[in-house]
Amino acid sequence: MNEFEKQQAFAKWEELLRKPSKVTESREFPSWEVVAKRNIQFEYIPKESSASNVLSFFRKPIGITLVGGSALSIAAALFFVFLLKPSKQTEVANASVAKTSKTIVSPLKVIVSSVKGKVSVLPEGSSHPVALVKNYQLVSGDVIITEGNSQSDLDFETGSWMRITPNSEVILDRIEKTEDSQFQKFSVKKGKLFASVSKLSKDSQFVVQAGEHLTQVRGTVFSVQFDGKTEVVAVREGSVSVGDLILNSQQQTIAKLGENPVIAASLSAKEDKELKAFQTQSVLARESKLYEEHARLELVRLEDGTEYRGVILGQSETHLHFQGLEGLIEIPIQKILETEKIR
Repeated sequence: MNEFEKQQAFAKWEELLRKPSKVTESREFPSWEVVAKRNIQFEYIPKESSASNVLSFFRKPIGITLVGGSALSIAAALFFVFLLKPSKQTEVANASVAKTSKTIVSPLKVIVSSVKGKVSVLPEGSSHPVALVKNYQLVSGDVIITEGNSQSDLDFETGSWMRITPNSEVILDRIEKTEDSQFQKFSVKKGKLFASVSKLSKDSQFVVQAGEHLTQVRGTVFSVQFDGKTEVVAVREGSVSVGDLILNSQQQTIAKLGENPVIAASLSAKEDKELKAFQTQSVLARESKLYEEHARLELVRLEDGTEYRGVILGQSETHLHFQGLEGLIEIPIQKILETEKIR
């Protein structure tokens, strides 16, 4: 294990140690101020020891004994009712915890596909950046920093692809998933990123924060640039929302701090050229990755003209199991026009 891997391991252990156990989180404890103001309910008064060694059950009249026993029984019952029975608020909290525990949240797999030049990562929970390397798996809270003439490509398990360009600083605020959705949020502190986002499910999110505005995506090819004063969002395919403004294909907007983006202009020739190059390179990179894993690459063409590039994994009586650029899919066999080997 090298020094970089050790730092990552220590950071993950520290994160686990900072988290309280599930049992602790599910309980509701009174604060010290509340406890300090409570009246003493059962004061302990030690009895004087008797010199006699004879134990008698009838030192007091039976009637008094019965009354005293009843009083103690009532006191014990009140103790269990008021002190040990959980309050309604606690019951609601426990029910909420139980409901939340049913939804399992796990890290979304994001792998560093390539590193060019001097790129570093500030691991979540650490104050010392280290060199970023290929095949490193990123986690929520990591910060990627690129210097001049440097860049890094990120490969998402969802089929999305991101490029962080030179002189940039991008925070991976949240990269998580549940059984049927993904949550991806990034903050551009400076610089520029390109992203090719695969189609998202209904409850999934892909959000980029730059300056005062959020760029929310459903599935598209776009870029976000921020220099500390001005934000530029450009879209080549699909659509995104920048604040209340909707940008469609071949559109862009420029917004300064303190201003809302309200004008959608045509995509500039420079942005269109850069986005087209990024889109082509990301497709080729994903195809190369599939070829490395399976030693082949195939094309499936449907009757309606749709084409899928990837690897045929097998088939059932009705569907073809296909590993595409955006993940695993099943293609109805009756809709397939032809298949072709690319590599």
